[in-house]
Amino acid sequence: MISIATITIKTTKPRAVAAFWRDLLGYEVAPNLTDSVLLEGNGPSLLIQPATRQAAPGAIHLDLRPDDQGDAVAAALALGASHADIGQTGQEGWVVLADPAGNLFCVLEGRAAHAARMTGRTPTPTPVCGHDEG
Repeated sequence: MISIATITIKTTKPRAVAAFWRDLLGYEVAPNLTDSVLLEGNGPSLLIQPATRQAAPGAIHLDLRPDDQGDAVAAALALGASHADIGQTGQEGWVVLADPAGNLFCVLEGRAAHAARMTGRTPTPTPVCGHDEG
């Protein structure tokens, strides 16, 4: 079996981006021998690397599955995220946000709502984030 160990995000704002993801996901800063910030927690590690220029929108895109979508969106916004308009209608089942450096991510529907839909109890759209691959 193969699993994802680390996801790397290159950014011109490594400290702000690391603080955002640390606080949103409840991760901890781990020892690291480089100028990058390594975050570890429940799931793949995040390595936030300094970059001389910001990656193009969509170069990295995370889909988050929270227990409660509304709570997760509110927490992300309070930590500095912003809403991102990629042409969504609001009926998709996810909310598109950008972290403090502009990296897009989706907050998918909550676990219970997703489980209910998967068992046919609720007629809502598929939970795959429809970000533009552009």
